[in-house]
Amino acid sequence: MKVVVTSDQHIGYANSDKASFKQFLTQLQQDQTVTDLVLLGDVVDMWRRDASGLFIENWDILEIIMALKRKMNVYYVAGNHDYHVLQLLNHNYPFTFLKDLTLNDGSWTYKFLHGWEFDPEQEPPIMEALCRVMSDDVGNFESGAWTAITRDWNDFKYFLTSIAPFEKRRIREKTERLQMIPELRLQSTVDQIAKRACATVRPGEILVFGHTHKPFMNTGENVVNSGSWVTDAPIHNTYVELTQGKPRLLIFGGQEITDRVEC
Repeated sequence: MKVVVTSDQHIGYANSDKASFKQFLTQLQQDQTVTDLVLLGDVVDMWRRDASGLFIENWDILEIIMALKRKMNVYYVAGNHDYHVLQLLNHNYPFTFLKDLTLNDGSWTYKFLHGWEFDPEQEPPIMEALCRVMSDDVGNFESGAWTAITRDWNDFKYFLTSIAPFEKRRIREKTERLQMIPELRLQSTVDQIAKRACATVRPGEILVFGHTHKPFMNTGENVVNSGSWVTDAPIHNTYVELTQGKPRLLIFGGQEITDRVEC
């Protein structure tokens, strides 16, 4: 197996480097050695764009991914910004959407999570609600998010039991904070998120996750963050390769990242 992992393109967001990602996918079409492609979440940004327009405008990317499916296995693991894809059940879409993924390659086990699971500020009801605002009008963000949150009784009950006192203002503040770019929102917690991720790895496993937009590999070479494709991040357009239990962290069109961090 040769597995390529990429995450956090945030297509639809103004600072997404869609052009470079398209080049990356096109080059994968010519690579005869890749057996598996893992799209590790936040491929599209449903929090910032009307979802229907988002997919129509970026059909060129979807066409390339569908073409790749004819020559390799393609997996789509949902992130927090495209969490809604997990609700698309019993469909005829060209992808199966997953919450997580495990692949076995001989004696090696590869585990894939988007990474929102290690971020305490992320909660599925809010993630799902933000995906369903369905508006490009940022000025209506509060009312749109509130409508999306409270249209479903289960979500509404969740907030009744988890937030006291129950205040619309507090939900608005929380959702607006979540809309901050990770480079700002996670400044003080990104290292803690990495440590939480490292603590989950079992013997014989290699964990790949994204979410933080901060690519790294640990000294044990069994935890890798796939980074992002947004120009907000100091290091971007990164991806991971896995072959025979050996991960590599690379910058598209550039060098391999060989620095290692403790976690």
